[in-house]
Amino acid sequence: MIYSFLALLSGVNVAISIMLNARLGAIKGLYKGAFINYFMGFCITIPLYLIIAGFTLPTFSISLPEIFILTGGSIGYLVVLINNNITPKIGILYVTILLFIGQIATGALMDIFAGDSISAGKLIGALLILAGLVYLVKVENK
Repeated sequence: MIYSFLALLSGVNVAISIMLNARLGAIKGLYKGAFINYFMGFCITIPLYLIIAGFTLPTFSISLPEIFILTGGSIGYLVVLINNNITPKIGILYVTILLFIGQIATGALMDIFAGDSISAGKLIGALLILAGLVYLVKVENK
């Protein structure tokens, strides 16, 4: 039950953050809005990490083959830029649904590349979300 509540809370958080980021992008501009989003995330994450880690800083090194790990921030920045640009044009509902579909598809591709199979639950969930999007588009066009 707790996982269902956390999933619901996560979905609400995504919708609210997309809405706030789009508004921030409209006020400050796309690039500044995305930068402020990431900078605020950094300012909140570092103190939280220090509290959780007991105020000890980690020591780590990244080898050249592991450098791809750092691309997540760049990809996230691009996602925020795209969301900030298209949210005013197509609406928060469509952006949120498309974001979820993209996350599910990316997860499925990662499973395939890792040699795992795609679970029936993931496939059914993706198809239900896609069917909901198609239904919304048809209802809205009438």
